[in-house]
Amino acid sequence: MTKDEADRHARALGDEDPEHRYFAREADDGWEVVRIAALPGQARPTGTSTEARPQPEADDPRESIIRQIGPFGAGGL
Repeated sequence: MTKDEADRHARALGDEDPEHRYFAREADDGWEVVRIAALPGQARPTGTSTEARPQPEADDPRESIIRQIGPFGAGGL
């Protein structure tokens, strides 16, 4: 089957069956028509999802132990 024949066949099948989507793709021995079960946007997501939010940046990027103790150690005379 040539690409033009596969495109025409996919359009004809799509006109007859509006619940599926048909398109032509290249195969090992020429072109073939492929059917997709659900149209994009009609598939319902499964499970739950949460929005990923970026972590806020600290004013001082050093680790907390360094910020609290300081560069010269803890306490002293």
